[in-house]
Amino acid sequence: MLKRLWNTAWRRTLGVFLLSLPLAAGAASQAPVRLVVGELPPFAMEGGERGPGSLVEITQELAQRLGLSTPVEFYPWQRALKMTEGMSRVVVLPLTRTPEREPRYTWLARLYRQDFVFVSRHGTLDLRNIDALKGRRIVVLRGSPHKEVLAAEHFAAVFECATVRECMRMVQTGLADATYGGEVIHRSAANLAGAAVSDFDYSAPYRWGEIWLAGSLDFSAADIAQWQAAMNAMRHDGSCARILRKYGLPLDTCK
Repeated sequence: MLKRLWNTAWRRTLGVFLLSLPLAAGAASQAPVRLVVGELPPFAMEGGERGPGSLVEITQELAQRLGLSTPVEFYPWQRALKMTEGMSRVVVLPLTRTPEREPRYTWLARLYRQDFVFVSRHGTLDLRNIDALKGRRIVVLRGSPHKEVLAAEHFAAVFECATVRECMRMVQTGLADATYGGEVIHRSAANLAGAAVSDFDYSAPYRWGEIWLAGSLDFSAADIAQWQAAMNAMRHDGSCARILRKYGLPLDTCK
């Protein structure tokens, strides 16, 4: 029995070790990579107390395993997206993978799964009544796919804001009836703004999406294989879970 357990543990350790060998072997010849991000706590945070954000830390560790230096550069979200589309060797996060975005980026590694919800000021709306919400003023982050998604679902008044914090302020001050987007991001924005837990109501998940590390179109198939192998190694050795745990995030995406 002990021998069988030892053999199993040894095989797992050896598998992770072997998985990392081709990453280091091919990394030295790679050109530098720029990491551009939008301010979207807890995934990306400029000057955050815990660090630069969970997905930024995961990406930086991925790059380190590939022998790359990737200092993070914070930009307004739309500018970060345009830089990735118009420049070489640029990676961006956090980006939800959608059919519309599919041909515009190279999809390097799946980082996280998130739920999309509606958020309103406490007690002002019945967030279970989606038909009623379709006639309300809804704000979404500019550059996200949410405006098109809601328009296709016949939401009549969908507007954009520059940051998630701005979206939350518009709801809090009555300029908008609700905001829509990633639940974890909106809860983090409310917390950073000093709002009480009871200040906002959150709907059940309306949709969900996967957050990816996306790159400019000049990344090759070999690049994709290396980034994804590094991400798989982080899932196997517990590094992914360690970083998410640091930011108090669910660990499901690391399985």
